[in-house]
Amino acid sequence: SYSEKSGGKDHSETNNQVEGVGESDTVLTDGYYIYTVSGDTIYIIDAETLQISDSYTKENVYFSGIYLYEGLLIAVGSESYEPEVKEDDTETSSSSEDYPIYYYPGYYYYYYYNYGVTVKIFDIADKTNMELKRELFFDKADLTDTRMIGPMVYLVMNDYSLSNRPEGEEILPRYKDSAEGEGYRRLSAKSVFYMPSDLWQCSYLLLASIDVESEDDLDLKAYVGNTYQIYMSANNLYAVVHRYWYEDSTSWYLSRTYVLRFAIEEDKLVYKATAVVDGSPLDQFSMDEHEGYFRIATTGTEYITSTKDDIVTVRWNTFNQIACFDATATGKIEPVSILTGLGKPKESIYAVRFTGDIAYVVTFVRTDPLYKIDLSDPLNPVILGELYEEGVSDYLHPINEELLLGIGRQAEINEYGNTVFTGVKVSLYDTKGDEPVNLDTYLVEGEYSYTPVLYDHKAFVSYRPQNQEYIYVAIPITEYEDNWTKYLQSIYVFKVTFNGELDYLTKLTHASEPESGYFYYVDTVDRAILIENMIYTVSESQIRMYDMEKSFSEIASVALNQE
Repeated sequence: SYSEKSGGKDHSETNNQVEGVGESDTVLTDGYYIYTVSGDTIYIIDAETLQISDSYTKENVYFSGIYLYEGLLIAVGSESYEPEVKEDDTETSSSSEDYPIYYYPGYYYYYYYNYGVTVKIFDIADKTNMELKRELFFDKADLTDTRMIGPMVYLVMNDYSLSNRPEGEEILPRYKDSAEGEGYRRLSAKSVFYMPSDLWQCSYLLLASIDVESEDDLDLKAYVGNTYQIYMSANNLYAVVHRYWYEDSTSWYLSRTYVLRFAIEEDKLVYKATAVVDGSPLDQFSMDEHEGYFRIATTGTEYITSTKDDIVTVRWNTFNQIACFDATATGKIEPVSILTGLGKPKESIYAVRFTGDIAYVVTFVRTDPLYKIDLSDPLNPVILGELYEEGVSDYLHPINEELLLGIGRQAEINEYGNTVFTGVKVSLYDTKGDEPVNLDTYLVEGEYSYTPVLYDHKAFVSYRPQNQEYIYVAIPITEYEDNWTKYLQSIYVFKVTFNGELDYLTKLTHASEPESGYFYYVDTVDRAILIENMIYTVSESQIRMYDMEKSFSEIASVALNQE
């Protein structure tokens, strides 16, 4: 969505997939201050002067993202700690010793690493004095993803330590919450549930619901299994699980995707249903909920066995499909429809974007078919049209109902018949009709050049100035030189007009030429934010400010985390 707030300063916002469902980011702004994380440090920076107003540092912590809400800053990350003598738990006591180095005779040593997921909630009403209000820590947990709706933060975590805990060690997950007092609390066994997963996956999926405005106890549940990917709407959280099995007839392993639906009831996540679909989704944009239906695009492998003269031959092919499910049904549910026939032989899905009744799907192996699909009738989805062109779009971003932007890679076939990528492409499409039309494409040439937008949609930044019929788009792009030993990552800035024009404006970087080495790595430009007529480029080690109305001239800079 594009910021058009009344009052205050107009500014860009995090590129969230679903309106009203926040996703954490490494840099945020309210128009007056910039809030960013760099390793173990959180910064509050005056956007007008680029002076640091305050900062918070915690050793052995890596902050992966932050949220802002009504004078609060919520930071999420991972934290490690030294081996310790464990105290008795508040709810369930257990014997405890220092975590030692374990030895398996004849095999190997390993160190029992101590780590977990940390959440820190700050009062930032005074921008010069961050006040830590509440801390939470989930021991032995790995963060999969987070979302925020209103004052509620939802954490999705995996605890893999269940399969390698020392003999005699308590197997129930434990956590700390400063709102509940000091020390660890052990999750009750009544809050642990079973869900579909491979039998050898001895782990927990942890779901936490936290009200950041109150001191109420968090809601925490554990499910035997894990997830690697989620999608969240305003009504439900969907967690993706894989199950594999061996097919004797083909001597191949096949897989299905299990999607578990957790409804939001009284701000808590409550299990409701499991959907099963062949293949697997590419990313969170492969999933969507609209008017009571859940849609998911998947790619899978199918095997065809034939026998001739007692010789068995197995041929394989990929398939791409969209399955629709009733998002209000409970229990184990079946699809109400499955749309097949997407892509040519051996093609896989590279990008998906759902926009209400319409879906756009890109499949690729040599050329890029961009499909436009009508999902207005979930029982009878229809392919409206398709566009074939060189290269592939890895991320699709709707500008409005008539324009679509694609970020991806240009490709060609080399002398050996293989597909090779030759640079980054930014393409603007007219989607008014059934057949998408390419209006313009901007190429950043260079073999192996890429953009983080390919795998991180929050690196894509868009901003619409008030009352204007255009938006600014800023994305980081990496270019290589000298046989890929030197590289340069810059912010490319574009202007996209609502009448269908794509204009390159400038390239902003923190280095004058391609470099190599660690010190350049920490100064790689990863993000941009825009406030009115100013654009800011952000790396691990500095922020720079440029005036867009004065030919993008540099105004100021500030150093971060120079150690």
